[in-house]
Amino acid sequence: MTGTYDPFVETLGVWLVCFFTLAVFSFLYRDNPIYKAVEHIYVGVAAGYYFYQAFRGTIYPNFVLHVMRGTRAIVQGQAEGWTVHDGWLAQWRWGAAVLGILLLSRLVPRLSWLSRWPMALVVGAFAGLNLTGFAKANFIDQIAGTMLPLAAGGSAQALPFWPGATAAAPSIFNHFVLVVGVVTVLTYFFFSTPRTGMLGKMGTVGIWFVMMTFGATYGSIVLARISLLIGRATTLLDANLPKYGYPAYWCALLVLLAIVVWRLKFCKDEQQP
Repeated sequence: MTGTYDPFVETLGVWLVCFFTLAVFSFLYRDNPIYKAVEHIYVGVAAGYYFYQAFRGTIYPNFVLHVMRGTRAIVQGQAEGWTVHDGWLAQWRWGAAVLGILLLSRLVPRLSWLSRWPMALVVGAFAGLNLTGFAKANFIDQIAGTMLPLAAGGSAQALPFWPGATAAAPSIFNHFVLVVGVVTVLTYFFFSTPRTGMLGKMGTVGIWFVMMTFGATYGSIVLARISLLIGRATTLLDANLPKYGYPAYWCALLVLLAIVVWRLKFCKDEQQP
């Protein structure tokens, strides 16, 4: 194994990358068979890949390997340091396998009720095992994260607008904004009393913070999608080389011709009411 691909396999891979990328971009025109075919291929390949990863990373080491070693330990008396007692303990993993198979009973309408038992066990175990972790990460740590010093004691490097503060101005400002934002947002979602007077004003400030948070989140998502677009465009430019036969140009022409043929021969515009 030299770590390199055969030239034909490498060229074929480059052409497939260009074709699939441009076929997905064809959705910008409208939904078409080229895009649907590529979408189905992608979903199928992804499902097969993740099933393989689940088998190699979960099913094989946690079930198949343990059952095989346990069987050898029971029959032969030893298996890689295992005792007969360890072998019998390994056979309890058949119970997990049966519960996993019962999840597939949802595919049979008359037996779908059997899937409730393993589903209830999975949900209950997940909730119990992760209760403390989620409570600490999403509740306790969030509360501790808002307990910030708005100023540090001392006289050195004192700030003119905050007497006795030694912290840097950006830190004080950031802490102040965070504390005010948390308090006002919680006030906005406090529905036990009418939002009038001071509570109403704090609630208004809170909704401003909520809107700014939503806007920043949306902006970050848009930037992430733009970065993906730039990445695919860079891939097309890097792959469009003479040694590969300019696949981006030919694949773009192929996708365009396929859409034109589909549009003229098979696509019928919806009749206007």
